[in-house]
Amino acid sequence: MKHRIDRHVLSFWQDKEMRLEAAHLLDLTEEAMRKQLAVRTPFLGLGLAQWFERVLQKESLSYQARGGFPDAERVCYFLGQNTESLEYLPEGITLLAVVSTDPHVNLEHRQILGSLMGLGLKRELVGDIRPGVQGMIVAVVDEITDYLLLEWCKAGRVNIRVERVQGDLMLREDPGEERRITVSSSRIDAIAAAGFNVARGVVQEWVRQGKIKRNDLIISKPDLEVKSGDIISCRGQGRLRLCEAGETRKGRIGWSIILYRIQKR
Repeated sequence: MKHRIDRHVLSFWQDKEMRLEAAHLLDLTEEAMRKQLAVRTPFLGLGLAQWFERVLQKESLSYQARGGFPDAERVCYFLGQNTESLEYLPEGITLLAVVSTDPHVNLEHRQILGSLMGLGLKRELVGDIRPGVQGMIVAVVDEITDYLLLEWCKAGRVNIRVERVQGDLMLREDPGEERRITVSSSRIDAIAAAGFNVARGVVQEWVRQGKIKRNDLIISKPDLEVKSGDIISCRGQGRLRLCEAGETRKGRIGWSIILYRIQKR
């Protein structure tokens, strides 16, 4: 079958698995163009989403990004021939409230995600996982909602209760900690070391262990350059949102960042 979209755009991805994910997105895009039907993608992390939006804009295809939360980081894309065809589509995403049945036990992000993967679900079916006023709030695609309501009863060793979110969305506020850091370069190891207040060698070891992500993509090189708007996350440490950068009087780089620590209650 002849492709309508130039597949050379896939050369952006060096990682084989990421290239396969990107190729699937191109297939979905061509399906929307060929059949003139609305199509929904899986949940995409920030890095893949940014790449995909550039493709959609080049092809002049209408789209909407939805993640269930007003400021979702992981989103699904709804593709169509025009904006009118997307306005009346069902939301396609359900928010689930997950609460421990023991009031003395608090749930964490890793427990929620681990238990979902333990049910055999793919990560692409699950969006953001946010702390609610009570328990955690999880965005999932509609197709797995009924299954989770029936079968999802444990997060690790913790018994849980799962319900659809009804009414206003009640999230636990996490404004993060605004910080100013000064670094010699905008390499990811330098930024992460200053942001998480650890030695640069520690960050380089985290990179080797596959713990560091930029825009939801695992990185393999500590000298990767970052830019404003990027999100750097480290398993077990939290995440950094990079805001603005500017040169200092001594020729170094000053960054405004927001630090989000791992939440423990």
